[in-house]
Amino acid sequence: MENVKLKELVDIFLGVTHTPEYVFDGVPFLSVKDISDGEISFDDCKYISQEEYDSLSEGAKPKVGDMLFCRVGTLGKPIIIPEGTPLFGSFVSLGYLRNKDASRCDMNYLRYWMYSNSFWQQVNANVKGASQVNLNTGWLSKFDVVLPEMEQQKYRIATLDQCDMIIRKRKQQIEELDNLIKARFVELFGDQKDNPYEFTVGTLKDVADIYLGLTHTPTYVENGRPFLSVRDISSGVIDFSNCHYITEEEFNSLPKGARPITGDLLFCRVGTIGKPVVVPKGIPEFGSFVSIGFLRKKDNVLNEYLKSWMEDPFFMKQVYDNVAGASQINLNTGWLKNFRILIPPIELQNQFAEFVYQVDKSKVFVQKALNEAQMLFDSLMQQYFG
Repeated sequence: MENVKLKELVDIFLGVTHTPEYVFDGVPFLSVKDISDGEISFDDCKYISQEEYDSLSEGAKPKVGDMLFCRVGTLGKPIIIPEGTPLFGSFVSLGYLRNKDASRCDMNYLRYWMYSNSFWQQVNANVKGASQVNLNTGWLSKFDVVLPEMEQQKYRIATLDQCDMIIRKRKQQIEELDNLIKARFVELFGDQKDNPYEFTVGTLKDVADIYLGLTHTPTYVENGRPFLSVRDISSGVIDFSNCHYITEEEFNSLPKGARPITGDLLFCRVGTIGKPVVVPKGIPEFGSFVSIGFLRKKDNVLNEYLKSWMEDPFFMKQVYDNVAGASQINLNTGWLKNFRILIPPIELQNQFAEFVYQVDKSKVFVQKALNEAQMLFDSLMQQYFG
């Protein structure tokens, strides 16, 4: 086991700093948008001519075996370029590491190191106060890496790979269960746009009251009543682990629109809309910021139906029709209340709700297994990298 600087193990390269001349067809030219969730996508990439590619600096010409990483914004997962990947150029928003000695360091070990608390503590120490993360090669090259012998590197990689595979499998199972609900929604209620079963057509204000959260920032305290913003529901569940708190007095003074109750349907109003969340029984009362809105259903709909309606493509089409040209999505109650919604018989909605209940029971089991696998992965990462 040895402590080394990253620059002892790899050469660090950055992509081209100027925007090249794009062509209709040619050599792929990737930016940060083209790598996500550990994969390279050429689906929507730009292209440059072979002549321009040949003129690029070495830093903008990654090769098989190099490890790509996002330099700016949300860093995401680093990617080792696999065999069979076509040649491509890269913009400055991407960097990559090239191994100096494969007998000393396995790039997959460094890939996991870049997920670790050790790596992120060093990142945060260098970007303190910055509005967004921007990995600078000057200080990145000096990062400390705990490097075990190659045999131990291989063992750790294999163990983490196995755990990561289980996590991916569980996430896929949850996605498949979600897709079952979406398919059943269409089967029972048809296409929301075409209304093939000729259900009553209404607007959102006919089936729910719409509320927005607090429009000013309250005074936060160390302990008290939870006060949630969009980040606390973005995963599709209510997460109190990193939320703010307000005093009991300030909580009691909140307007009705900033105090959701059991059964209300929370949704993200700004940015990435995400999955709506029904407030379950048994959780603490909480307040909400203006980035969160919620629906309080009326008697002619069930939450299961309303939630799936908000996840239906036709809902998002209505959103995009109203935010065309805006730099980011911002759900405005002025037009949200007029969104078209089909209102099926409550008996049919009950049938759908029962199906959702049965699927959700399976999801609870899978989610528990996912949480256990994630806890094991996090524990191993802490053990291996600190």
